[in-house]
Amino acid sequence: MYTPEAFKMTDPSIIEEFIAKNPFAILTSEHNGAIEITHLPINRFKDGKLYGHVSVSNTHASISTSKEVCFIFNGEHAYISPTYYKSDFNVPTWNYSAVHIYGNIHYIEDDTKTWSLLEEVTEIYEGKEGWQLPKEKSFQALTQYIKFFEIAVTKVEINNPDPRVRGMNQI
Repeated sequence: MYTPEAFKMTDPSIIEEFIAKNPFAILTSEHNGAIEITHLPINRFKDGKLYGHVSVSNTHASISTSKEVCFIFNGEHAYISPTYYKSDFNVPTWNYSAVHIYGNIHYIEDDTKTWSLLEEVTEIYEGKEGWQLPKEKSFQALTQYIKFFEIAVTKVEINNPDPRVRGMNQI
């Protein structure tokens, strides 16, 4: 991702906060000569790892673990008019915040672990007092229709992940 020097950041806490606030990512990969794209939530779980899940019928449920994939987390963005600047020589641009995480997918093949991850992702979005997965076998059978994966991160690219720090509100 092209990132102007003024918008580069490396602070891990800002990156983590950005992903937590913008967990709905775009997963991109190459599969049999075609680009595959899936929109999905990615979350940092209690064990410190990033996880996501897809339907077993999704192409991303069988991407080779040796292939690098990219997860794109988008945040705020805005058109910037030349009239916003104090100087006279400017052109229109677009300001945006994004984090790209590259890595490899490692599938979770254990139904007990998958169920545990389902419970945790439900708690992430419902809270401790919200809806919880019923323990009935019919719900536990859902693990056969989804595939959880862990992301083994190889590279992170960041563009303006915190508009409070610079960029969005400062020209």
